[in-house]
Amino acid sequence: MQKEFDNIKDTPPSFIQKDNIDASVNKIMDFYFSKDVIKKLTIPITPLKLIKNEPLGEKSLVIMQIWLGPFPITWQAQHFNVDRKKGFTDIQIDGPMKYWVHRHEIIAINDHQSIIEDKIWYEHFDGLMGIRSKIFFSKPALKTLFKYRSWITHKALSK
Repeated sequence: MQKEFDNIKDTPPSFIQKDNIDASVNKIMDFYFSKDVIKKLTIPITPLKLIKNEPLGEKSLVIMQIWLGPFPITWQAQHFNVDRKKGFTDIQIDGPMKYWVHRHEIIAINDHQSIIEDKIWYEHFDGLMGIRSKIFFSKPALKTLFKYRSWITHKALSK
C-alpha cells in the first residue's frame, strides 16, 4: 500500500482542498485522532455504517459500508505515513474506485493557525462500477463533501 503512494505522490492530485484553520497542528490532529471522526466528517444524509474503525495509527484499518443510492458499497482503507505533526494518508484497499489515495497534510502557519490540505489521487473503474463512482465521486460531489468537512472542522475546533 505504501508503495502505491510513493508511486503517485509526485504526480498532480485529482483533487485538492485547502483550508485555513484557526487552530494549532496539535489541536487539528487531536480532532482527527478522536473517536468516530469519520462519522463527524460525513454529510448526515449519507447512509454510513462503520464495520471496523481502528484508532488512527500506522496501518490502522477502517471498513465502512456506504449506500450509493440503492447500492451498498463496502470501502476498506488503511492509514500510512501517520505523523502527529504533519498528517496522514489513507489508501483504499477495496472499494468503489480503481484506486484512491488521500493525503491529509497539516501545515503550521503559526502557533494558532494551520492549513489543512487534502490531496486525493483517484481513478474510476470502467463499466457499471465506474458509472456509479463517477456519479457519487465526481469533482462537484467531492467539493461538496470537502466544503462540509471544512465547515464541521471549523465548528469543532472553534469550541
